[in-house]
Amino acid sequence: MIVCDEPTSALDVSVQAQILNLLKALQDDLGLAYLFITHNFAVVDYLAHEVAVMYLGRIVERGLVDEVLRSPQHPYTQALLSAVPSPRLDAQPEFIRLAGEMPSPANPPSGCHFHPRCPQASAICREGYPETSRVTATHTVRCHLFGSTEPNKQFADAGGRK
Repeated sequence: MIVCDEPTSALDVSVQAQILNLLKALQDDLGLAYLFITHNFAVVDYLAHEVAVMYLGRIVERGLVDEVLRSPQHPYTQALLSAVPSPRLDAQPEFIRLAGEMPSPANPPSGCHFHPRCPQASAICREGYPETSRVTATHTVRCHLFGSTEPNKQFADAGGRK
């Protein structure tokens, strides 16, 4: 396993492409596994088989790349993906604006660490950290609201999307 911590950040696009193509070729030819740390979802989509989305050092959503990137279930993952521009004009997702400041990882809020910024947060989110819920056999999420059938008024009032 090779750990790659932002290996293409701050590089020219053509150099990024060369590095990613080399990593992909090594992965295909030698069966290498990477722990790839990045903020670039295009890189994740190109190189990864599985993805884990973290907030304040905890995994909030994990699954196969297609599952997580095409059907995000955690509000943080949804917000991250809403900020990624699409080259298709007809497919622009509504941008989800997160309120407030990111809490300190050294002193995270009680309950779900994302609740102070979450447009869908409810009382249960402040009470305890959510257990892992299975979306599919290969896709999991840590969110109290996953699978909830009751619409969240605060989220609707904030102009968010499900």
